[in-house]
This record gives sequence, C-alpha cells and structure tokens, in this order.
Amino acid sequence: MDEKADIITQQFTLGKLFKYVLPTILAVLLASIYSIVDGIFVSNFGGTTAFAAINQVGPIFMIIAAIGFMFGTGGSALVGKVLGEGNTQRANGLFSFFLYVLIGIGVIASIILFFTMKPLLNALGVTETMMPYCLAYSYILIPAITLFMLQFYFQSFLATAKKPGLGLLFTVLAGITNVVGDAILVGVVAKGDPIKAIQGAAISTAAGLFIGGIVPLIYFGFKNKSLLRLGKPEMDGKALAKACGNGSSEFFTNISGSFINIVYNSLFLYMIGDLGVAAYGTVGYVNSIFAAIASGFVLGVAPLFSYNYGAGNEANLKNLYTKSITIVFIFSAVTTVLIEALAHPLASAFSHGDEALMQITIDGLSIFTLSFLFKGIPTFGSGLFTAFNNGRISAIISIVRTLVFNLATIIIVPIIFFYVFGSNYEAAFYGVWYSIVFSELFATIMTFCFLGKYKNKYKYA
Repeated sequence: MDEKADIITQQFTLGKLFKYVLPTILAVLLASIYSIVDGIFVSNFGGTTAFAAINQVGPIFMIIAAIGFMFGTGGSALVGKVLGEGNTQRANGLFSFFLYVLIGIGVIASIILFFTMKPLLNALGVTETMMPYCLAYSYILIPAITLFMLQFYFQSFLATAKKPGLGLLFTVLAGITNVVGDAILVGVVAKGDPIKAIQGAAISTAAGLFIGGIVPLIYFGFKNKSLLRLGKPEMDGKALAKACGNGSSEFFTNISGSFINIVYNSLFLYMIGDLGVAAYGTVGYVNSIFAAIASGFVLGVAPLFSYNYGAGNEANLKNLYTKSITIVFIFSAVTTVLIEALAHPLASAFSHGDEALMQITIDGLSIFTLSFLFKGIPTFGSGLFTAFNNGRISAIISIVRTLVFNLATIIIVPIIFFYVFGSNYEAAFYGVWYSIVFSELFATIMTFCFLGKYKNKYKYA
C-alpha cells in the first residue's frame, strides 16, 4: 500500500483523529479569524457605518465564493473515492479539470459583478450614507473573486491530498499578509478617514487571498509529495456534474446562509438602524468562528470517509463515525459555555466605546450562542453525505436547514414573542435572536433522522 495512503486506513483513536483533522480546522478557523480582524480594524478606525458596510457587502462575496466551496468539497469527495479505488491518474485528471473550470467561472463572475454591484446594493436597500463605503470596499475585492474561490477549493483538496499541514501553512501566510496590511493601511495610513480605512481593509484582504489562492496553485503545479498534482485535465462532464451535485449542499449552505444574513441585516436595519447591523455583524463574526471550526472538522474528516468508503473498509467507517459524533458533541457543548462567558469582552472589541452598540451586541450574543448546541450535527451530517457522494441528501439537509427552517422561524418566532411577551419592538427584537436557536434545533432532529435511515447503506453504524 502507498505510504501516503497508510494513515487514512488506520483505526483512529479519538486523540489521533482530532490530531489528524486539527491542521484543517486551524486553517479554516484562521481564515475566518483574519476576516474578523478586518472588522476590528474597520470598526475602531473607520466607525460604525464603515463596519456596517463591510457586513452588508460581505454576504454578496460569500455567495459567489461558495462556488469554490462547492467545487472543493464535492470534487474532493469524488477524487477521494477514486483515490480509494486506486486510480491515481484519473484522480489527478479530475482534480485538474475541476480547477480549470473554476478559474473560468471566477473570471466571468468578476466581470458580471463589476457592472452590477451598485444596482444590487440599491436593491438590497443600502442607504445613501452607507453606499460609498460599500462601493469602495467592493470594487477592490471584485477582481480577487477568483482567488477567493481558489482558496476554498484548495482547502478541501489539500486535506484530500493528505497535506492538511500545508493548508494550515498557506492560511497562516495569507492571514499574516492580511493582518499586517490592516495594521498599516487601516491603522496607520488611513489616519481616521473611513473611506481610506475600508479601502485599506479590502486591499489587505485581496493580498491575503492572493497568497491563499496562488501559492497552493504553484504547489500543485509542480512535482510534489502529495497524492495530487495538476496536469492534463480529464474532461469528464458527468464527473463535473457529479462533483457539483456532491458539493451542492455546501454551495447552498453558503448561499442560503449569506441570504439569511442579508435578511437579518435588513431586518435589524429596519428595526434599529446601523447599530442593529453592526451588532449582528459582531454576532456573525462569533458565529463564523464556530462555523469555521465545524466546517474545518468536516473538511478534514470527509476524505477519510470518502477513501474508506471507496476501499470498502466498513470497520474504519464505523470507527470514524463514532469518534466524529463524539467530537462534535464535545465541541458544541464547550463552545456554547465558552462564548456565553466571553460575551462582554467579545462585544466590547467591536463597539469602539459605543455603549448602546455594546449592550445590543451582548443581549443578542447571549441568546444566539445557544444555537451552538445544535449547529454541529447538521454541519457534520451534511458533510458526511457529501463524503459518500450522496449530494441529494446532503443538499436536502442544507437547504431545509438554512432556507426552510431559518426563514420559517425568523417570521414565526418574533411574532410569537411580540404577542406573548409584550406587544412592542423589544419583544420582537429578542424573538429574532431566538429564531436561529429553534431553527438549528429542528435541523438537528432532521439530520439524526437521515443518519438513522442511511446507516445500513453506508455501513457507518
């Protein structure tokens, strides 16, 4: 057996499994934290409106970048299965083909968004005050969209190539570039000018994306010690469709999640103005930390499931499933307690001395954090079915979770709070925060139903 494949056919203990996926978790987590650093710099050196602007624009870029996540998760699941079957040449051909198609999509997306950004922002109800900040940030990041996609793509494939440590290294380099850029361009060069501050943050982000997207491209383009290398593409339309189907759940999760963020932003903007958007932005950053750790774990463990599924190793599948569920439960409980305890310092980091903003953020964060008890299982369940190349079930979990449950609870729960706890905006405001808790609870119940239904088919329990 290939020495590079030995590690993924072993029987993992809980500690060994966590150690194996840790580099991927840290890579995704650091990428998320670096975007939070942007928010800290902009909120403190650019002000509330500038901070609200990047949170208003951010979901738009995440929707487009989700294409890279779809190609990465879906493609790596297919390539991992092919590697498990022993066909390395086809695996490399598909890896190359998916990448070249993704680059083409990224270029086209940048061109389209350049001409449609302002009308899109108008359609989202961006105020005249916030518009200059949104455009200043957007027009710098639009040319970097392809790099954004590539970073997501390579995060998945570095784990599949059995080089999660390199994924962490590339992310660290990208993050250092971003943070240093923020410190210089936002903290020093901007000199308190909000427009220059937000432009500096955008330039720093684009520079970090260059490292995260181009350096892995160079690595895979030359002879390396991983399981994968770029070369002649195997132009297989059915495989491309299969990869997109596999990754459709992650694609829709990112799109619908970004759409839900837009809904929340618009709702808070209507209820309490820029302060509401800024408060939700802070809560969103904390949520992104949880999501990054959960997604990083799934990205790290998914190739193990794909490879062992392709190899028909039922004992390893059962072992991986039991250990993974255990880690998810522990992580969810610990994170909930930790964030509840840190609500005040987290809120103060983004409030730049604004007491009203800090109080709104603390109130929202203390409620929103309860959803962390339930977020881990749907994330893992969706990723597990992607690893088994069952894009249909994975997509059902993601779409129902983010669109059906989220939209239903965000409408119903505030109304219930309004009539039961007091006919005023304050009751409805708390209802908005609690809506996500109920949404994730329903998603967890749904996911366990699917996990129980398919355990015999995929032999993981």
